[in-house]
Amino acid sequence: MRLFSRRAYLIGVASIGGGLALGYLTTPEPPDAAGRPITCPFLAMNPPDTTNMWTFARGCARNGMAYGMALFVTAQITYQQKGLWAILRHEAPDIYRLRQVPGVSHEDRFAPFQTELRAMAEKMAVKGRLTLHDLVTLKEWVARKLSVVPNEASRIETALLFVRAGGNLDTWTVDLDDVFRLVAGQRPLAEAQVTVDNLTRTRNQSKWSL
Repeated sequence: MRLFSRRAYLIGVASIGGGLALGYLTTPEPPDAAGRPITCPFLAMNPPDTTNMWTFARGCARNGMAYGMALFVTAQITYQQKGLWAILRHEAPDIYRLRQVPGVSHEDRFAPFQTELRAMAEKMAVKGRLTLHDLVTLKEWVARKLSVVPNEASRIETALLFVRAGGNLDTWTVDLDDVFRLVAGQRPLAEAQVTVDNLTRTRNQSKWSL
């Protein structure tokens, strides 16, 4: 799974090096976000501090993502949204414009279809648990509903949902209620951490028909 491009990796390394040399640079407070939803459930359950990329990454770590991974994801999204100068200033991503990130944004999100997906999931579940393939099936249903093909970011989101909701990487099953807590932007009961390794394993285990 190509979670980080070589360009993003180099940008991230350069930014971290610059931070050690120049110190943390803060950025102006974002404009009033009233009425603008955070479309990423992972961020919505506890929005990170957007003072700079470092505080943002620490917020992602508190949400269950390994800090190093969070820092590189932060750098990649900031670069795509705002450009290289923003990276050098250590700016955080704009969490209210996540649907405007080339290569990362996708329309086939779980959240707008929670009612329909929950009903489908309850029929699929065995003793309150879904399989990883069930989540793929739900994602493909959304994609067909919108007449799109899941891009790499959408497929990674499905793996992220499985891992962060406490998915078992031996049985490849996950608690149904925790999945839909996370989809709704709520903290799942399972305190699972997302790392590059378990996300890659899950992504590689996913079998797609679209």
